[in-house]
Amino acid sequence: MMQEDRYTEAAEHFGAIAQKYCDVVDSASNLEKRELLVQVYEILPALIDAAIRLPLPNNIEDDSEEKVNEGSVQTHPTRMNGDSWHKLYGSLKERLGDADLYWMVFDAVKGTEAIRGSLADDIADIYRDLKEGLAFKNKGSLQDAIWEWHFGFDSHWGHHAIGALKAIHDIRNY
Repeated sequence: MMQEDRYTEAAEHFGAIAQKYCDVVDSASNLEKRELLVQVYEILPALIDAAIRLPLPNNIEDDSEEKVNEGSVQTHPTRMNGDSWHKLYGSLKERLGDADLYWMVFDAVKGTEAIRGSLADDIADIYRDLKEGLAFKNKGSLQDAIWEWHFGFDSHWGHHAIGALKAIHDIRNY
């Protein structure tokens, strides 16, 4: 399989799951708390699995700043601004109610102190990061989309996805 075909296949596969996740979040105001949690819970494992399987883009080894300076990564075609994120977060927090906050260990390797996590924050941050990659994909910038998803998974939204999955798993058992 040619390298470009791998990027196309990976972007299409991951993009479909990412879009499904974003569609659930977009419809959250029409869902009961339990239904929202169930739908997010069902999508997160597929999203995590697909992220782990994303190919490394050719330019993944470059420093992010160098890539921007060289022009190999386009500027974000669309980026959720702070006001939009806070509106989404507030809406999710209200919808989730008492299921929003949970306890977690922030860094399971280096620390043992428990802190509070927020499902609304997890869901909104994952959404924002996935939307950025989807915007690249929709512009036809598949390598940039894959880079965005891969980098975001490793450095940011992957932590949120795993924390949310565990929290929802535990909530289901109460």
